[in-house]
Amino acid sequence: EDITIYMLAETGNEDTDFQRIAKEYEKLSDHIHFVPKDPILYPKFASEYTDKEISQNSFIVVNDETGRSKYLDYNDLVVTEFDYNTYKSKITGYDVEGEMTSALQFVTNPDLPKMYVIKGHGEGEVSEVFKSSMDRLNVQVEDLEILKTESVPEDCNILYINTPTMDFSEEEVDRIKNYMMAGGNAIITLDYTCEKLTNFKSLLDYYGVKVTDGILVEGDNNMHLPNYPNFLVPDVVKHDITNQVIDDKVYVITPVASGLTISDTTRSSLTVAPLLQTSDAAYAKQNIHADTTSKEKGDIEGPFYIGLLASDTYNGVTSNMAVFSAKMMFDDNLIQGYGNGNLLSGTIGYMSGDKAPISIASKSIAADHIYVTQQQGILWGALVILVLPVFILVTGVVVNLKRRKR
Repeated sequence: EDITIYMLAETGNEDTDFQRIAKEYEKLSDHIHFVPKDPILYPKFASEYTDKEISQNSFIVVNDETGRSKYLDYNDLVVTEFDYNTYKSKITGYDVEGEMTSALQFVTNPDLPKMYVIKGHGEGEVSEVFKSSMDRLNVQVEDLEILKTESVPEDCNILYINTPTMDFSEEEVDRIKNYMMAGGNAIITLDYTCEKLTNFKSLLDYYGVKVTDGILVEGDNNMHLPNYPNFLVPDVVKHDITNQVIDDKVYVITPVASGLTISDTTRSSLTVAPLLQTSDAAYAKQNIHADTTSKEKGDIEGPFYIGLLASDTYNGVTSNMAVFSAKMMFDDNLIQGYGNGNLLSGTIGYMSGDKAPISIASKSIAADHIYVTQQQGILWGALVILVLPVFILVTGVVVNLKRRKR
């Protein structure tokens, strides 16, 4: 199939980096063509493919045989960050390759993954960055009130349950189980408030996942953010889902998480694999309103999991359920600034199978952020406050003695 990449920019005002990247795709295949289109000279061209107001240095990718197209707005091709010194947004990276590759996949493959987001139980709102991440991965997203349907729609590739605060009915749980047993996939996030959701927890139990009451506190200073022992930086366990996190050497942050464990008794068709785990020093704080995060009588000792993947294979049909026990795991800041976004795209890709999206990370032009855990902060603090002054003092003494000898 022939594909044309149209660059919408006024002649002489093209972004040369954008233009260079787009032309690289033309070199990769005889079926991909790059064509510049000046919106001043061709004012009606873009309206043939999109009803959006176009921006300078944007793109339209078109399948010339099917007419399927995707518009790439300039603002989606740059990564911005708010500068609190100037109170303005500044460009910190480019995402042209990621968006362009996503668009090529979109126009050449009409059979793309579809995610249904369950509503009706006080679930958390899906964030804007989450939605844009799904769009970039070519995953269609639609809400589902499962109480009002007889079954999960047949075109559902992934069911997303985002931290419910009210329980499911037994009928709803049965519908989800029936969907899963037919080869369905689910991503579930939860937090400590789920302890009273009996039917919801029965669904997790069916897939070998147990939720420990309380909020996790990490006792290992090297596995939480400085001064926040309930903002955990868990170990990332090697798995197809977590490969990108490990390869990019980025932290996953799990704020105010609950502890997960694997059931001692599971059916032979079920396997439960760890994705994220605490240290042995972690514990589940039972009094969530306590004035201290220190371990107290009644707190439950770890270690715990914060991410698990349950896979059930029966009669050649496999279903997957990924469970993450931190409500804010996929909030805007954590998807953008840490490895949580890689974890999310890895989970989507794993569950999509042959429909798996191609994900290319954006290219940063800003100085790398340095994220330190509590232990790393203490070590660097000791170096600056204690070791460095001593080194300077010793150096001064040595220099002074040498001068006296002269």
